[in-house]
Amino acid sequence: MRFHHNLAAAITGTAIVSALVITLPQKAQALTGKEISEIARNITVLIKGQNDNHGSGFIISKNGDTYYVLTANHVVAHEDTYVIMTHDQEYHQLDNSKVRHLSGSDLAVIEFTSDRTYQTAKLADSNTAKQGSEVFVSGWPRLTTVGKQSGSDLIRQFTDGQISGLLSQPLEGYAMSYTNTTLGGMSGGPVLDTGGRVVGVHGLGDTEDSDRLLNQGYGEEAASLASLVKTGFNYAIPINTFLDLAAQQRIYMNLAVETTAPNPLGAAYVASGKPDPRDRVAETDVLNKINEIFGPIRDGVNTIQRVCGLFGC
Repeated sequence: MRFHHNLAAAITGTAIVSALVITLPQKAQALTGKEISEIARNITVLIKGQNDNHGSGFIISKNGDTYYVLTANHVVAHEDTYVIMTHDQEYHQLDNSKVRHLSGSDLAVIEFTSDRTYQTAKLADSNTAKQGSEVFVSGWPRLTTVGKQSGSDLIRQFTDGQISGLLSQPLEGYAMSYTNTTLGGMSGGPVLDTGGRVVGVHGLGDTEDSDRLLNQGYGEEAASLASLVKTGFNYAIPINTFLDLAAQQRIYMNLAVETTAPNPLGAAYVASGKPDPRDRVAETDVLNKINEIFGPIRDGVNTIQRVCGLFGC
């Protein structure tokens, strides 16, 4: 058992806050693509705001009934009434006052409380992810033009690809590039290796130039849809960057980290012709749940403001 070199115990006032980062032995049996998708499903969350803010994240730690989620900072950068939807399609309120933004990167840690048991991600030293390594990205895209016309369901995506390189000069922490196809709204989702361990946080991608497609004769709808699909290079913030920044900024939590290289993939991932029901949810249901959770709070605030306007507070 070893500890990550930058996550030692820190003294804050008179209290000792320790970050326990456990290096676990690598699972002997190789995982299949289907098994990795199942792991990704269990840890990936949808983050949805009432004001059209939309993104993904993944559960990294638990303390009692409090769960911690790592995501891209731009997903929760704007104050909004957010819910976090876990894999069982339960909705949890996000407290904006408890969002922790990691300065120097596009990363944030958010939290929710639940008496249910949820799987936490197993992390891996991102230095084990080499150029050419197979990786998988999981996330909940926002609705595309076609999606809006075909049922308005949000569908979790799980795509495979390979690491294509590392940037010599990271942009807001983004350094790991890969060939996986992604969509807007998958930002904050996990990038997993063939061991089912998270090696990066997805959040940046090149898209098609819609103006160029229009000039080439594509229709407006096709050009608009193509501009949403990140078909070029996609980028993630390596997990090691998160570990280093969390230690520097005194954000401590229990994390499971492996330092060994992953086993080769046991069997390739083959996407099903029909999405798993657990990977599909109507966007209207999510928005209705936001109103159900925050409506009474908003009504109470409005009532207090009206009373204060009449009588003073």
